[in-house]
Amino acid sequence: MPMPMPMPMPLLLILIPILFPAFVSAASFDTGAPMPVLTLKDQHHTTQTVDANTRVLIFSAERDVSALVETALADQTADSLSAAGIQYVSDISAMPGMVTSIIALPKMRKRPYPMMLGREEEETAMFPREPGKATLIVSEAGSITSVQFIGDAASLRAALGMAP
Repeated sequence: MPMPMPMPMPLLLILIPILFPAFVSAASFDTGAPMPVLTLKDQHHTTQTVDANTRVLIFSAERDVSALVETALADQTADSLSAAGIQYVSDISAMPGMVTSIIALPKMRKRPYPMMLGREEEETAMFPREPGKATLIVSEAGSITSVQFIGDAASLRAALGMAP
């Protein structure tokens, strides 16, 4: 039986990002690191992108934290968040598909601002997180200036520079 030929190295290097997107997604959230580029669909299936123009990124990975963020952003709109350079990413990968489509997405679609949704665990695995807290990543000129973990809506509003 003939031995299979090894894959040429250049082809292997091209295939790694395609077959294993987590390798590409790996990002550093250290102060001074560039804001990672991330493209996800929002609750309306519209493509949204986090990039160097994002000034503030809010990330939630738990239901209670998502509710905290919803409370903090209750009076915001797509235009107000966009003008402030604020984007919101929510990891919904642990939510059962039926619950997502029948209950959660219809509620999310009522929000007047976009929520980028991580539907697969690897899409948001790189984000730092603490249990019960929203992650707030602040950047300036495309470089991360701080990462904070915030456990209540009033503190999140204050960190975002919003009135109480």
